[in-house]
Amino acid sequence: MRTSAVLSLGAAALLLAAAPATAAVPLAEGERFELTLGGYARLLNGLQLPALEDPTGALVPDAIGLDSSIARLEWKARFGDAVTVELHNRFAWQLSSSALAGDALGLGATRPPDRTVDLSTVLVSEGGARLEHDLDRAVVRLFLGDLDLALGRQAITWGTSNLFTVADVWAAFSPFELDTSQKRGIDAVRALTTLGDGLELDVVVADRGRLEDLSAGARLTWYADFGDVYVAGGKVWDLALLMGGLSTEVDAFKLRGEASLPYRLDADPGQDSGLLAPRVTLGADWFHGDLVLTAEGHLNGAGADDPADYVATASDERHLRGEVYLLGRWYAGLAASYQLTELLTASSAVLANVGDPSALATWSLRYSLSEEAEVSLGGFHGVGAAPTLVPPTLDSELGAYGHLVWLQMAAFF
Repeated sequence: MRTSAVLSLGAAALLLAAAPATAAVPLAEGERFELTLGGYARLLNGLQLPALEDPTGALVPDAIGLDSSIARLEWKARFGDAVTVELHNRFAWQLSSSALAGDALGLGATRPPDRTVDLSTVLVSEGGARLEHDLDRAVVRLFLGDLDLALGRQAITWGTSNLFTVADVWAAFSPFELDTSQKRGIDAVRALTTLGDGLELDVVVADRGRLEDLSAGARLTWYADFGDVYVAGGKVWDLALLMGGLSTEVDAFKLRGEASLPYRLDADPGQDSGLLAPRVTLGADWFHGDLVLTAEGHLNGAGADDPADYVATASDERHLRGEVYLLGRWYAGLAASYQLTELLTASSAVLANVGDPSALATWSLRYSLSEEAEVSLGGFHGVGAAPTLVPPTLDSELGAYGHLVWLQMAAFF
């Protein structure tokens, strides 16, 4: 593990030193055709202190070493003014000194979308080491006047929440993910068009890995003088969803709210209504010079009121497929970002499960070596009752994450 960490840090140093001075490398340029190559690499080394209590003292190590890397090559071709083709090669490396580390925190915490056509290849899988390649983008975009059409593997984002998303139903980030440069791609057909008077229509038909899970939805957004309003609905996996949101700016504040109401399509009319508890997020952002503050409150209708039900909730299909990540019902969150100098930025956030109670505090210091390279130091710190191994108990959600201190290097090109 120590040798791998040294090699990883050495590779990161070489990447940062070799970072080019342009945002993307032009491979071919012409009036009707252009081919560029961009991308990034993130390399993380960390030390995790598990929260799991082991009365025997034999199964849970005091500390776990982590080594994670993600590299993405972003190929983009332009044919005239109406057609682009985008392909991404995503390489992901994971190495840990213990199987107990898992992938819940750090790089790769987000669950990959289900796909009928699997274009991933496991190159190494031995002991605690795993290296995987995935063709994470393969999309053709057509720009046809007022209609933009995207066909293939692509990133799709809906919703306005920052800490607790409720409408990002196509491929949501885990709240514990460090690599937010690019979302995981989902196989879909997407059409965007303007309807006039500040109206935009977004229609998505998405693959979910099985014909019965084929999903589709439409979102209508009104960009008004007072703010943005959207309503959306559709079938997502085995649920019918009705969603809506509003955001508006008042002086230095941005106020946001959105909700999602699910209905189970396979419900037995004679047994229950099929209507599930909603997911709702209310938030506010405050902008003051180099300081940005965010506060959100969240009702997670897919979560459990009682910690005794957390294990069953974690095994629920909505959690396993990455639709939701949190186990509890009521949450509050605070986040702050401050640019200390032109090159140094400090960030922190606290996510709290109000029902446990438990919390996860995060912090980071990011130093920009150039426009294309940065180094970060940060950590995750769980606060709350620790789970026990014998007998198995989970009395708090966020307290179960323990502590993780990490050093990350990134290069962009």
